[in-house]
Amino acid sequence: MNTNDAHAITVGGDPITPNPTAALLWLDVETTGLDPNTCSILEIGAICTSLDTNTEIGRYETFIHIQTEQLLDISLKALKMHTANGLLADCEQAGSSEQETAGHLADFIDRLTTNQGLTLHPAGTNVQHFDLPAIDHLLERHDYHGFLVNQLHYRALDLTSLRLLWQSLGHNPYQHHQHGTHRVHDCLTRDITEYRTIRRQIKDHTA
Repeated sequence: MNTNDAHAITVGGDPITPNPTAALLWLDVETTGLDPNTCSILEIGAICTSLDTNTEIGRYETFIHIQTEQLLDISLKALKMHTANGLLADCEQAGSSEQETAGHLADFIDRLTTNQGLTLHPAGTNVQHFDLPAIDHLLERHDYHGFLVNQLHYRALDLTSLRLLWQSLGHNPYQHHQHGTHRVHDCLTRDITEYRTIRRQIKDHTA
């Protein structure tokens, strides 16, 4: 299912009818570095919600088993961060393989689009410039070529834009970020909570 054709562009000033199949796919990865094309994914999380996030449709979270030699290129910041939050210990002791993770994630997304007929809009923090490329790189390495392009809509929700808007209105969008764990469950929960808050404020203002 190629969801890039799921929304027709409306012209002539006619109102756009909301797509009843539209959903948000919240994504987050924790990695060994800051280059999504070369770093290794340590942990990956995906939560599918309705557009208003009041309904959770599905969830997939896992950490990936790593060998000691894979940590030779880990950045110092990632090493300190993921030692402190216990992620490296989890990845060394257990976790799914990269190939298993790629397969499970692809199955999870495919069930949402093919079986449930949802139009998935990627969502998260800097999702188009980091998380999606990192996930795409993982999937490509395990023969899921072009999977994300065919499964996800090109219109994404990047919370970075909403935080800049929030900041322009005199709010501090990062007040709850200082003590984050940098684990995918907590990062996704934070993103969804912030989105709900900003959405509610906008809705109340325009009501």
